[in-house]
Amino acid sequence: MTLIPEHLQPPVLAALIGAAATCLASVIGFTAVFIQIGRQGRNAIIANQFNEALKRKVEIYELTLGTTRKAQEATTALSSYLRMFGSQVDICRDMKELGLDWRAPTARYPEYNRLNLEASEAVISVIGVIEAWHIIEPKLDVFRLAFGLGLDGLSQVSKNDSSSLIPAMPVQDRESQWEIPSGALRVNVENQIEKQVYQVSRLAAWIADFQTEMQILLLSELFPNRVERRDPPDQEQFCIRLDRYDELIARINASDYGRRMIELEAEAWNRFAPGVYQNR
Repeated sequence: MTLIPEHLQPPVLAALIGAAATCLASVIGFTAVFIQIGRQGRNAIIANQFNEALKRKVEIYELTLGTTRKAQEATTALSSYLRMFGSQVDICRDMKELGLDWRAPTARYPEYNRLNLEASEAVISVIGVIEAWHIIEPKLDVFRLAFGLGLDGLSQVSKNDSSSLIPAMPVQDRESQWEIPSGALRVNVENQIEKQVYQVSRLAAWIADFQTEMQILLLSELFPNRVERRDPPDQEQFCIRLDRYDELIARINASDYGRRMIELEAEAWNRFAPGVYQNR
C-alpha cells in the first residue's frame, strides 16, 4: 500500500496537479505568444526593409529617368536641327527653280555646334549615372561601352564639318551673301546630315534601351507587366540589353572603337605596370 501523506490526500493532490497543469499551460501559452510576437517582429522588420528597398529603387529610377530624359531631349534637338536645315535648303532650291522669292535658312553653324556639344555632354552624364550605380548590376557596364561607341561614331562623322556644314550654313547678318549649296557641296551636306542624324538616332535609341533595363531592374517588383525590348531590323541600330551581355560586349570589342580602347588599356598597363596586363 502506498502511503500518501495526510496533507496530500486525493482532494489536495488533485488541486496541486490542477495548479501545476495550469502553470504549465500558462508557460506554454506565454512561450507561444512570445514566439509569435518575435516572428511578427521579424516579419515586420523584413517587410520594412523590403519597402525601404523598393522606395530606394524608385528614387534611383527617378534619378536615372531625369538624366536620360535630358539626354534624349538634347539628342532630339540636335537631329531636329540638322533635319530642319536640310529641309530648308531643299525648300530654297525648289522655290528658286520655280522662280519664287526665297529666304536663307534659319540654321547657323554656332547654334548647331552648341547643340552638338550639349548632346554629347548629356550622353556623358548618362555614363556618369551608370558609373555611380554600377553596384545595382555590374552588367550595366555594357551601356557605358555602347555610349562610348556611339559618341565615337558621332565624332567620326562630325570631322568633316569644316568642309560641309560651315560653308553651307548662312552667317548671321550676312544672309544676303548665302548661296544654295550645289554640286559637291550639296552632296557633302546631304551626306553629312544623313550620317549625323543616323548616329544621333542610334544614341537616342540606346538611351531608351537603358531606361527599359532600369525599369526591369528597379520596378519589376512593383508592377507585374512585362517590358518589351526593341528588336530593330537594322543590325547597326542593335538593341542594348542585359540578357545579351556577352554577345554585345564581343560586338563592341570587335569594333574599331573597341579595339582602340583595348589597345589603350594594354598600353597603359604596360607603361605603368609592365607584365600585369598579360596576367589579367
